[in-house]
Amino acid sequence: MATKYGYMIYVFRAHPYRSPDEAAVLGQLGGRGEQDALTVLYGALQAMTARRISEKSKHIQARTVEGVGRTIRFSVSVGQSGQSSEFFGPDDSEPVFTRLDEHIETNVRRGLIVVPSRATVGLLALEVHGRSGAKALLVPILARLFRKHTGLVLDVDAVADEAALQKFIAEAQAHEITLRRTGLPRDIADAVEMNAEQAPAGKLELKITPGRLKHFQQALIGRLRGDDPTRSALLQMHGLQFDELSVGMEVGERRTTLTVTADSAPTFIYDIRTQEIPDEQRFYDEVLSSVREMAPAVGVNVTPGWDNEKWSDDAQQFRLNLLPEESDDDAEPDTTQ
Repeated sequence: MATKYGYMIYVFRAHPYRSPDEAAVLGQLGGRGEQDALTVLYGALQAMTARRISEKSKHIQARTVEGVGRTIRFSVSVGQSGQSSEFFGPDDSEPVFTRLDEHIETNVRRGLIVVPSRATVGLLALEVHGRSGAKALLVPILARLFRKHTGLVLDVDAVADEAALQKFIAEAQAHEITLRRTGLPRDIADAVEMNAEQAPAGKLELKITPGRLKHFQQALIGRLRGDDPTRSALLQMHGLQFDELSVGMEVGERRTTLTVTADSAPTFIYDIRTQEIPDEQRFYDEVLSSVREMAPAVGVNVTPGWDNEKWSDDAQQFRLNLLPEESDDDAEPDTTQ
């Protein structure tokens, strides 16, 4: 199956520790205008270009960072180590390369940060290939650097596309449902001759095409509206507990994938309709289009030139200090996509 390309959109706020309701104005952190969240986040990403940051077997490093208006365009290299394997060419009987545990396999993911000057809410868009993104490593690092240099907590939450969710609930057109889990049950692992060491890394995917099964669709819709235990029940089937459920759907001209997990509200991946990795122009055109549609609904108010004004050379060179204690052993990436 061809890889799907898209992006997820998150909202973020800054607030004092233990005071989540006291959201700061992003362009005037602390209320006196001495710090701008745009500059701080830009400097944090620039700091991440200095070296690779590791958390156990996961690794990340910023590749490019560019300030444009009240936005930051960036790319990060995300990777994983801890696997050993042999690589063969199509006509080779001997391996052309042997990967060891210390080797790091990386992929590049792009992103966009929108930081209004007079609002308390900003937007973060992150590229996704299939189910793979950069949030799990990137966001905790940005949050630590942000707090170190501002004293404020940076909260990042996925945006639930209310319009898409309402349309799905109203029309109940669940044409394909996919359940996924990581880690194979013992009987399934045995059936495919996978040993005990490999089974936890195995992945199981169950696709359902409901067709005219209206009862199934209605039950699904009801559970989407429920609380955590209700959604958790939705992820159980034939005695198996799945990690995630996704539903492919279209809202107007936009194709999205609704994702449901047991411990968070439904979220959306916005699909980019292409068979190949989208180029820079296509990726940012798609993301900016969604941002323009979504910004007013989530309280992101931007000023003229927010997405096209050029930064000075001096501004583009700004970088925060990436201290050792912020970069390696104490990293605490989340486990969400």
